[in-house]
Amino acid sequence: MEKKLPLLFDLDGTLWDAREGIAEAWNEVSLRHFGIGGIDVERVTSLMGMQMDDIVEALSPFKASKEAKESFGKEAFEYENHYLSKKPGKVYFQVEETIQTLKERGYQVYIVSNCQKGYIENFLNIVKPGLFDDYLCFGDTNGPKSLTIKTILKKHGFEKGIYIGDTAGDEKATREAGCDFVYASYGFGKAISPDYVIKTFVDLLSIFE
Repeated sequence: MEKKLPLLFDLDGTLWDAREGIAEAWNEVSLRHFGIGGIDVERVTSLMGMQMDDIVEALSPFKASKEAKESFGKEAFEYENHYLSKKPGKVYFQVEETIQTLKERGYQVYIVSNCQKGYIENFLNIVKPGLFDDYLCFGDTNGPKSLTIKTILKKHGFEKGIYIGDTAGDEKATREAGCDFVYASYGFGKAISPDYVIKTFVDLLSIFE
């Protein structure tokens, strides 16, 4: 039997919604470092899918020094992890059941995100243990999402996979990694020319039989 291509999942906007907690965490740290708040869910949404260093640049005052930005970024992401361990995001409807069915159909399932180390674990701590076969993030590779995708594929002996995400950035990274792209239209962003579109997470079951 032919080996099925692995399914790689984005996290934010695809598997869960943690924007409220992220906004509260970043806002607290921004107030401590720069005396500036105002980071809300809308602002967080606009930054979803970006690399960590780009997020820090976007949230920091223009005149802040490189050192100030680095200090803010380090604390912001560390505090974000801590905050979400106490107040995790909301897992989308039927995610666990759908993933379990896909695994029973012979698919390997991974998470690939542009987040820091420790972030994906907050998600994994609130879903069924062992639900995903592996995961990798920007904090592991310190490179673009396309590199992170290629790295996890190579680790598990695949040349190609299928990425499920919700932003144009996800789609771009997927193409750069030589993979097919499934657009989660219920998420936070837009896609240009996806191979498949899902309106709910459960729709994956009609694509990957």
